[in-house]
Amino acid sequence: MNAQDLVTKNFERLVIEGTRILSASGWDGNELHQFPPATDYIRFRTEALNLVRRACGDNDDHYRELKRIAEAKESANNSAYFPHCMGIVQAAQYAFQAGLLFDLRALLSAEVLGDFIEQAEQLLEAGYHVPAASLIGAVLEDSLRKLCDKTGIPLPASTKIDRLNADLAKANVYDKLVQKRITALADIRNNADHGHFDKFKKQDVEDMVKWVRAFAADNLK
Repeated sequence: MNAQDLVTKNFERLVIEGTRILSASGWDGNELHQFPPATDYIRFRTEALNLVRRACGDNDDHYRELKRIAEAKESANNSAYFPHCMGIVQAAQYAFQAGLLFDLRALLSAEVLGDFIEQAEQLLEAGYHVPAASLIGAVLEDSLRKLCDKTGIPLPASTKIDRLNADLAKANVYDKLVQKRITALADIRNNADHGHFDKFKKQDVEDMVKWVRAFAADNLK
C-alpha cells in the first residue's frame, strides 16, 4: 500500500465513521433528529482537518472551510455543523480520488509517512486502538515497499506484508528477529482489518506504533 492508498483508506474510514454518527443522530439528508455528541463532532472535525490538509494542502478550499468552522465562535463547539463538515470531507474525498487537488510528490515524501504515524498515535490517545492498528499496519506495509525500492529488491506481484517481509529477510536486509517481529505486527493489522478485535489489545497497538516509528527512522533515512 503506497501513500496515495493510505490517504484513500483514511478518507473511506472517516466517511464511514461520519455516516455512522449522522445515522445515530437521525440525519435524513436535510435535518438532524438530535445533535451529535460534541465529543464526536470535535474528534471528527479534527481528524478531517488533519486528513484534508495532508491530502489537499493548506491552501485548498476544503481545508480552509473546515478550519473556518473550527475557529468560528458560532460553529467551533456546535455539533449542528456536523453535516456541513461531513459534506466537506466527502467533497475533498471526491476531488482527491479524481486527482484534482493533491501534489503526488508531497504525498510520497517522508513527511507524509510521519504524519500517518502521528495520526495513529492520536487515534490511540483518543481511545481508538482498532483503527490505529489498521493505519499503522498500512504504514508498515508502505515502509517495507520503500525499503525494497531502496535496497534494489524487485517488488513482487503481491505486496502484502508477509511477502515483502520474506523477501527483505532473504536478502539479509534485516535479521530473523526483525522478520519475526514484523510477522507478529502483520497479524495485529490483519486482525484489526478483519474484525478479530479480541485477538489484540490497546497495549499491543501502542507497542506496534512505537516499533514502526523506530523501524522507519532506522531504515528509510
